[in-house]
Formats: sequence, C-alpha cells, structure tokens
Amino acid sequence: MSVQDQLRTLYTVDRQLQALRSRVDAAARRLAATQTRLDQHERQQAELTEQLKTAQAKVATQENEAASVEARIEQLRQTMSTVRSNKEYSALLVEVNTQKAEKSKYEDAALSEMTQVDDLQARLKLLSAKTDEQRTIVEGAQKEVAEGESEISDQLTELQKERDAAVAPIDEGTLGLYTKLIAEFDGEALGEIEEQDRRRMEYTCGACFMSLPIQVVNATLTAAVTPVQCSSCQRILHASPDLIEALSPKEKK
Repeated sequence: MSVQDQLRTLYTVDRQLQALRSRVDAAARRLAATQTRLDQHERQQAELTEQLKTAQAKVATQENEAASVEARIEQLRQTMSTVRSNKEYSALLVEVNTQKAEKSKYEDAALSEMTQVDDLQARLKLLSAKTDEQRTIVEGAQKEVAEGESEISDQLTELQKERDAAVAPIDEGTLGLYTKLIAEFDGEALGEIEEQDRRRMEYTCGACFMSLPIQVVNATLTAAVTPVQCSSCQRILHASPDLIEALSPKEKK
C-alpha cells in the first residue's frame, strides 16, 4: 500500500471520528459556556452576600450605639430628678440634649444602612433566582454531554481500533507531518487532487483550489514512501482510486 493510500485510510477514519465527536464536542462547549455563566452568578452572589453581611453589621453597630446613648439619657434623667439646684439641672439638661443629638445621628446612620440592606437583599433575591435557573441549565447540559458520550462510546471504540490499525504502517516522520497538518488545518490535513481538464492537464488542490503542475500530480500518483505536499497550502496530496486508474499507463495488449 502506497503512502498516500495509508494516509487516506487514516484520514478517512479521523474524519469519521471527528464527525462522531462533533455533537458531543458541541454539547461540551455549551456546557462550558453555561458553567462559566453559573460561576459568574455564584461569584456575584458571594460578593453580594458579603456586602449584605457588612451592611447588617453596620446597622447592628449603629443600633447598639443608639441603645447605649439611650441608656445614658435615662441615667441623666434619673439624676435630674434628684438634683436640688437649677444650675445642676440645667447642666444635666444640656447633656441630655447633647446625647439626644448623638442618638439621632446613630439612628439616621442605622436607617441609611437599613436602606442599603433592603437594596442588597432585593438584588440578592433576584440573583439567587438567576443562579438557581442557571444551575438547572448546567445540569441539563451535563446530562446532554453524558448521554452523547454514552451513545457514541461503542462506535468510538471501534473507530479507535481502526485508527490504531491505520497508524501502524505509517512511518514516524510521515505521521508527524500528518499530525502537524491536522492541528494546523483543523483536521483538514489532506487535499484531494481534482481534475479540471485532462486533455489540457489542468489539476487543482481540492483543499486550497490552487493549480497543480502535472509533474506534482504524477509524483503523487507514484509516491510509494514519501508524501507529496501542495506547494501552496502544504497539505498532503492524494488522488482518488478513479483518478489513479484513469491516469495510470495502460499496458499494451
């Protein structure tokens, strides 16, 4: 078997493998995209949760401060009920009013923080709903990938055996070139020679559609060990069995 026959056999199996995995690969890409969105929602949810905890802690601090001031005011009022001079009473009254102003400041701060708490809770509720919805979508995508993998598992196993058998006779250098082109051209490592006009000896590379000299065509048809590459796109050239038969020298009877 010539090198182009070996590579064409491997290429055919690889194309079947690629087609078989395309559905699962597409599902896996969808899963990755949905998982990314879920991760974003969960990060935002964690950030909002921390902001809410901080805001609630500030509310508690302001309320505690206000309660402490209220206790101080109550002590001052009790003391006012026991003093006997107007001077002492007036001094305590000034202190009470000062404490009332301080208490009002803490209460206003607590009210402001409570407004932020309400806003954060509302945002967190909406985001939590979105996160739950996205988590359901991710679970569906995971199921789709698992089902796809299960459906093609047996076929993949058989094709992999065919591929291993196709790879076996190919020399290391040729296989390395093929692998490099597979990666470079997204699976399109080979270009089939296409006949445009036999009489005029016009042929093109089926991958890049550039013209091929007849010498390159003949070299491809007769190549037994070393693959022939298109000078334009560098893909490995091969010819269909029909073209090989049509261009092969006919034995004289």
